[in-house]
Parts: sequence; C-alpha cells; structure tokens
Amino acid sequence: MPRFTNQIFKDLAIWMIVSGAALGLLAPLFLFLLSIPAEYCLRWWNFPISGLIGAVLGGFGFQITQRVVRPELRDLVQSMRVVEGAFREATFTGNWSGCDEGTCSVEVRSDDEIGETAQAFNELVAELIRVQTLEHASSELSEALSSKLDLEELADHAIELLIHHTDAVAGSLLVEKDGALIAVANHGLSDPGRLTRSDHVRRAMKTNEVQFVRVNPDVMIEGVVADFKPSQVLVFPIAFEHHTLGALVLASDKLFGKDAMWLLRIFQQGMGLALNNALTHDRLQQIASRDPLTSLYNRRFGMERLKVEFEQAAQHHVPMAVIMFDIDFFKKINDTYGHLAGDQVLVEVAAVSRKVLRDSDVFIRYGGEEFLVVMPGASAEVVDRVGERLRAAIEGYSFTDGHSIIPVTVSVGVAEYSVTMKMSDDLLRRADDALYAAKGNGRNKVVSLSRGCPVVTESPHEVVPQGDLAPA
Repeated sequence: MPRFTNQIFKDLAIWMIVSGAALGLLAPLFLFLLSIPAEYCLRWWNFPISGLIGAVLGGFGFQITQRVVRPELRDLVQSMRVVEGAFREATFTGNWSGCDEGTCSVEVRSDDEIGETAQAFNELVAELIRVQTLEHASSELSEALSSKLDLEELADHAIELLIHHTDAVAGSLLVEKDGALIAVANHGLSDPGRLTRSDHVRRAMKTNEVQFVRVNPDVMIEGVVADFKPSQVLVFPIAFEHHTLGALVLASDKLFGKDAMWLLRIFQQGMGLALNNALTHDRLQQIASRDPLTSLYNRRFGMERLKVEFEQAAQHHVPMAVIMFDIDFFKKINDTYGHLAGDQVLVEVAAVSRKVLRDSDVFIRYGGEEFLVVMPGASAEVVDRVGERLRAAIEGYSFTDGHSIIPVTVSVGVAEYSVTMKMSDDLLRRADDALYAAKGNGRNKVVSLSRGCPVVTESPHEVVPQGDLAPA
C-alpha cells in the first residue's frame, strides 16, 4: 500500500480514518440496496454524517490497534536493545560467558508476525553466538598451534582443545618420527600404540584423505580400544607441502556435527605447518644436545639434566646417583694407533656402555675420553653394580684397529646423592673424587663414594701398560 509518512503508525492512522470515512460515505447506498426507502437513506446530509461517523470509527479502531500492538513492539525493541548491548559488551571484552542463547534472547509472546519477529531475532542471536563460538575456538586453536614449538606440548594442548571444542571424547595425535609412527599425545584412548598399526590410519596417511569410521555400538573398532563405545572415529591426515607428517585420530560417542567438522578442517590446515615447525625444532634440539661423534648427550645438555634430576631427588627425597668414568691411557691409544682409531674407541665405548645402562639413565660425553652417567632413582647398591658391569663390559670387549687388538679399560667413580649436598656440583665433585681414587689405585677399578668413604671394587688385574702402550 502507498506510504504517506516515514512512520508506520501514522500511515496506519491515515489509512484507517480515510477508509472509515469512505465506508461511511458509502453506507447510505448500502442501506438503499437493503431496500430501505430512499427518503430515509439517500438524503444529502446522510452522506457527510455517515462519512464523519466512519472516520471517527476508523480513528477509534486505530487507537485500539495502537494500544494493543505498540506496547508489544516497544517491549520487543527494548529487549533487542538489551541483547545488542550485551553483544557489544561481550565483543569488546572478549568475555561471552554472560551472553548465551538463554540470556541473550527475547521472550516470544504470540504466534503471529510479532512472535515470528521475536523468534527470528532469537535465531539470529543463536547463529551469531554459534559463529562467535566457532571463531573463538578457531582463534584459540590457531594461537595454540603458533605459540608452541615443543612437539609433545603442542600435540597435548591441541588434543585438549579439540576435545573441548568438538564432540570428541578421546583423541590421539600420531607423528612419523625417525621412520616410525608414534603417538606423541593421547587423551582417553587406552591403547594408542595400536593406532600405529591401524589400516584406517595408514590409509589416511597414504591417500591424504579423511577416513570416516562409523561404529556399531556392539562392535569393537579395529586398532582402537577405548573406555567407551564410540559411534564414530575420524582419522585426519596431517600434511605439510604434500608430505604427510602424521595423523589425528578422534573418537566420539555420537556423530560429529558440521561445526566440529569445520573446526577440524581449520585445525588440519594449521597443524601441518605447526607440526613441521615442531619437528624441525625437535631435530635442532637433538642436534644441539648431542655429541656429534658418539651421539651421546653433550656436556651442556647433560649438566642441565643433572640439575633437574638433583632437584627432583632433593624435593621428593628419592635416591639418585652418578657414574663418572674415563678411558685408561687414552693418550697412548691416540699416539700408538692414531686419532681415527681413538675416535672409533670412543664410539665403541659409548655403544658398549649404553647396553649396560638402563633406559632411564642419562648418558653424557663429559669431555674428551671422560663420560658421565646420571641415574635417577638409583640406590648405592644399584649404582655400584652398574658401575662394575660397565667396567667389566668394556674390559671384555674386543677393540680392534685393522689386525691389531687395542686393550681398553676404564676407571670408574661412583657417587650417590646425599641430603647433605646443596647442589648438583657437590654430587659431581664426589664422583670426580671417586674417579681420581680409581686412577690412583691402579686404574680399571670402580671406586664408590656413595657412602662418603672410598669402596674399591677390585678388577681381575691392575692395568700396567704393555708393549706399545708402555710408558716411555
């Protein structure tokens, strides 16, 4: 209908009064058509009077309509402004905890167009909150992926966020490292090691396509043993520059929704770069912490680990010990057989020693021909026994240079942590004193200062240089 002003209620008043007046003017004709005599209904003054009455009735109808409709619209507008203010505040502060679909919505009071308007507004608010939630989750994931370089921290934090923001109940991140596929982070899956042998994981990494696995509640899924009955498992390949680096496995007790899938796609894109950076950082850390000849930890890294283990022992009152040993008459070996043979002896001594030590021990090339072993949780009896096994293993190993056999033995100093020690240097100094005592007692011996006094483990014979290794 044509508009007269820029206000709907003014237009409504005009239309109702004009329409009432028009109907009033036509009223005498309607009466005539209803067989009322013309002398009663078609007199000239009947027309202006009935028109005036129609206009008054139109105005009265407008007042009723205004009193019914305007308050509802005013309340609706006021509610919308409150919600708009809450949205503006949440957008400014970044805190959306006080604005959800329950609080940021208006009351729907009717089933007509006004009620539909309120319902449509609530649906718009819900959609805005959903988009904001997805945007916040995406930003949080992006920040997590860009802020961490440590591989395990990155993977662990990423899995936590994905479980929080999607319908996942459990998840694991698998990474191809040093030629093997390993689980670097796991939440909720009781046997993540089996994932590395899963056909779905291998297929995802080979094809670089997402694998969707719907699982019957009564069927155990292949390669995953979880503490719940999963309804769907997703396997997302993680790639960087067309090179597959690993796979993300997520399990849920219901089907993943479209919002979760959108987030997972965003994560998949960002995780490729983040995982590549973390693996590069990990390789650089390994290079920086390793001795290039023996592949043992270098002194700088070893001293940091010693401090950490010492602090753990002091804080939690648990045992720890160190073994310090060096190769007897190593200078003579270099002078007699050459430095290449000497380097090979260092490599083989490291390899033989590593077989004797525990997986938890930190094996360090301390300097030159000197080595250090940090043994967390090792008591005096354990470190004494390992020290003797290490000495015997090296003495019994055949070191050769061409057709020549190189006699190699080591002197070993052992020391155990004591509550009287204030810092790791105290433990290191005691081990060094024990090593010095082993050398002074004829070499090829284990001297323990675990209990504060020297305890010498005798070897079958003292080392006396013979032939090429005899002192000049």
